[in-house]
Amino acid sequence: MIRRWGTAALAVAVLAGCGVRLGGPGPEEYTALALPSVDVPAAQAVQRILESGADLVLVANRAEPSWFEAVAEGTGLELSGPGRNGSYSLAFYSNLELLGDTALVLGTPSGGRLHLQDALYKVDDRRVLDLMLLEVTEGVDLRESVRTLLSYIATDVGADAAVLLGVTSPTPAVSDSVAVLLRAAFGNAWECTDAGRAGAASPVMEIRLFYGPEVRMGCESARILDRPGGPVAAEVVVR
Repeated sequence: MIRRWGTAALAVAVLAGCGVRLGGPGPEEYTALALPSVDVPAAQAVQRILESGADLVLVANRAEPSWFEAVAEGTGLELSGPGRNGSYSLAFYSNLELLGDTALVLGTPSGGRLHLQDALYKVDDRRVLDLMLLEVTEGVDLRESVRTLLSYIATDVGADAAVLLGVTSPTPAVSDSVAVLLRAAFGNAWECTDAGRAGAASPVMEIRLFYGPEVRMGCESARILDRPGGPVAAEVVVR
């Protein structure tokens, strides 16, 4: 009897321990919007953001800094950027606490250049969210580019961070190739749409949206807005 009781007590203790380890904060849901480089007044961009209900916005635009500031004022979201290293100014808007941001250029082994905006946000005391927006330039080796990006994420992004990544590139064909190369590491927001889940080919989207790693971030649903440039709105979850 003593031995059986001891075994039962040990089982209860193990289950209790598992309960503690598996506990913690619940999932946090956000609406993310990838807003492409469409030449529209700031007021119109504000309207699109507000209509989508987005609280995480990734923007690639050629506008002046005053345009980005006007959008921040109109939406009430905090601006990160814009960083201008390539063809576009890259920026984020969010209502999360910004912990830090940077604009940088990643060099590939063959001399290519990747322009990246990177911002880290606090979800809660235990979780962070890293927003990234990457411009892939004309003529770079795509395999090298993706390896360079993944190497940067592996060395400069904390292992406990959820990542939401936007990628803009010169042509839809380049974007398709980048999406294939990223498949092993990131989920694709297009595949989170009804059409994507049904196996339909991806439409033209000036900014492709990716999320991961799977254990830290998921996608509940996504849609392509009926606007120039194919803005992507996705319901994402920090697990």
